[in-house]
This record gives sequence, structure tokens and C-alpha cells, in this order.
Amino acid sequence: EIDRQEGARHKLGRGLGELLRALTVDQELKRVIIAGGDTSSHALGQMGVDALTVRMPLPASPGSPLCVAHSSIAAIDGLEVALKGGQVGTDRYFSTIRDGLGG
Repeated sequence: EIDRQEGARHKLGRGLGELLRALTVDQELKRVIIAGGDTSSHALGQMGVDALTVRMPLPASPGSPLCVAHSSIAAIDGLEVALKGGQVGTDRYFSTIRDGLGG
């Protein structure tokens, strides 16, 4: 169980952020989704995201809009990011973000 090792959740989130940053840069990704509330905050930090602004609210999934990342890292600046925490979002959340739909 992950809770047996102190700080394991933070390490996991940071590691996922490092991996996502590398994939985003290498594959020139334009849109990503990060699942997990605490994981999202750690991952965004490792990706070099300084701020997020809302690009498109999703009425069917309040609290989890599609955002735009702002960063001094060129490959991350302008990246579309969706953060999916816990029980937020409908069953169609991931396909809605993938397809760029608003509802």
C-alpha cells in the first residue's frame, strides 16, 4: 500500500509530472489530462506550469474545466490541461476532453 512509505504520494505525483513533461516535449502534445487531485498539483509543479486559465468550462463536469497552461517552458506554455480529481466528472469526462467538446 502506498501509504506505508512516507511521502510516497508526493513522489508519485512528482514522478508523473516529470514523465508527462518529457512526453509533452518529445511528442509535441497539445492537450493532456492529469487524474487525481493531489497528484495534479505535484505533476503541474514538475511540468513547469506557473498558472492556469480556464479555456472551456464543461457544464457536465463542474470543477474540472479544460485549462491553458502558462509557463516559461515553450513546449508547456499554451498546453491545454484538464485536471480530473476524485469523484468529479461524468462517465464521458475523458472522451469529452479528448474530442474537445463542451458538454
